[in-house]
Amino acid sequence: MTVGMFDGVHIGHQKLLYNLKEKAKQYNTKPIVITFDKHPQHVIKPELFDKISLLQTNEERFEKLNSFGIENIIIIHFTKEFAKLSAQEFLDILIKKYSPKYFLLGYDNHFGNKSSEEFKQLIIENKKKGLILERTNDCVIYKDIEVSSTQIRKALAKGEINLANSMLNEEYIISGEVVDGNKIGQTLGFPTANIKVETHKLLPLFGVYLCIVEVGEKEYSGIVNIGLRPTIKDSPITIEAHILDFKKEIYGEKIKIKLKEFLREEIKFENLEALKTQINLDIEKAHQYFYDNE
Repeated sequence: MTVGMFDGVHIGHQKLLYNLKEKAKQYNTKPIVITFDKHPQHVIKPELFDKISLLQTNEERFEKLNSFGIENIIIIHFTKEFAKLSAQEFLDILIKKYSPKYFLLGYDNHFGNKSSEEFKQLIIENKKKGLILERTNDCVIYKDIEVSSTQIRKALAKGEINLANSMLNEEYIISGEVVDGNKIGQTLGFPTANIKVETHKLLPLFGVYLCIVEVGEKEYSGIVNIGLRPTIKDSPITIEAHILDFKKEIYGEKIKIKLKEFLREEIKFENLEALKTQINLDIEKAHQYFYDNE
């Protein structure tokens, strides 16, 4: 077993999951991930959490954990009462309910903010109960950056999508249901799929990105504008993707947008004609990127 939020399931988390699976083989058992239905800070410090967005929705997180061979996920409803449990009380609940043989923690998982000495005591106490408790020393570094969900959030905030994708080991995903927009794209000759995302989902630096759009089980090339559309008066934050060479009606469907490259930040144009000219240029770059390099 291991426990954590695993926001992003980044390359640091992936190394931990690999080690967990190896231990499961060794003990002839199955790897289990314990995680939470909401970020602990959402409960412990809600005033601070409102300033933090998450890399994944729960659905995206569980799907990615599954993709790394984790079939068993225990989801704990995180409450103030749960937060008050001591590390030993938490372990005793797990021992009673699941009889785990091995419990692995990430190097930066302080498990109730236990000091090194207290953690050693936990190891001794739980060994008597038949549970081996370990904390990995592995810290994954990428381009001199200690990989963490926080560092990925910082990269996305700067539009450094290649850096974020490398630390995630996949394209950054924004998923949601296609909803009605104001049809500006269609009016300009570039129909878009506008998607509604969950409240705490992190959006990267506002601007235009090259992307892959997954509809059903098929993938299509496209561009996506994320932001306030400054040319349009009183526009809310929108995520609208133009899928290249795509004519289907997909309102109400759930799609995934996978960010590939950052093209440009948002620009306020003098009029819709100037905006149309720029969108043409963006689409031309998308064609060069996706088709000319094939």
